[in-house]
Amino acid sequence: MFVTFYTKAVQTFLALMLCLTSLIGGSDAVKANPVEPVADSADVRVVQFNLRFSGVGKTSMEYRAPRMVAQLNEIGADSMGFQEATLEWILYLEEHLTDYARVGVARTDGKVLGEFSPVFYRKDKYNAVDSGTFWLSKNPDVPGTKNWGSQNIRICTWVLLENKETGERYVHMNAHLDHISEKARENQMKVLLRKADEFIGKYPVVLTGDFNDDDSSEMYALASEKLKDSRLTAPVTDDKDTFHNYGKIVLKGRIDYVFVSKETTPLVYHVIDDKINGDYLSDHYGIYVDLKF
Repeated sequence: MFVTFYTKAVQTFLALMLCLTSLIGGSDAVKANPVEPVADSADVRVVQFNLRFSGVGKTSMEYRAPRMVAQLNEIGADSMGFQEATLEWILYLEEHLTDYARVGVARTDGKVLGEFSPVFYRKDKYNAVDSGTFWLSKNPDVPGTKNWGSQNIRICTWVLLENKETGERYVHMNAHLDHISEKARENQMKVLLRKADEFIGKYPVVLTGDFNDDDSSEMYALASEKLKDSRLTAPVTDDKDTFHNYGKIVLKGRIDYVFVSKETTPLVYHVIDDKINGDYLSDHYGIYVDLKF
């Protein structure tokens, strides 16, 4: 009962905010930037994007959301992993990414409270054979748990997708690691890799996420023992950083990644650094990767 009431209240609030935003900021002229078609011989295109949960003015969710969904629809990925997806974001994405279905629950209560790390997938092309969310803690099956000095509760959502036409399957895992504790990030990656081990060797595995650490970290070294960094192995790639705080910060290195199982072949790695009408989509850049299984 509470979940239904809370969801309806959020829907009403979001509708009012979006209406107000359209009056003062305007989203009528939102038009996505063109995107390169999926690479020849690629089996899937996947997206990684930290949405940024909120903001004010032109950094608010209400202002950015129409631009975000316009660009995502233009990219046309098979599956997409997001971070900082509040219930407001979830409801908006479900309404406007009409070709997609969603898996994943919120991190605080395992239902709707707190941020989601969802995976959206093309519902016309795939069946979700199995899916779940687990907590990056000593008790992965217990909602709301955290350890190792992690400031926030952290989760991973995963889905096993089956192509309706070919029967081919792959697993998309999507996570958000702690932004404060290095020890927490290392242990959270270990939890992720234990889950990935259940799939590696059976299916191609894609792990997207905001990992809040660069490629010199122990977290990255742990990931690289089991998985490969798609940026380093795609023949068409770039070296842009992913966190910019709406253009205010330039960092040396990356904190957002698309890791893949070692039998998977990245063909194109592209940082989504688009602006629409001169405005940033988020405080992070997104990534899309074309993959061959």
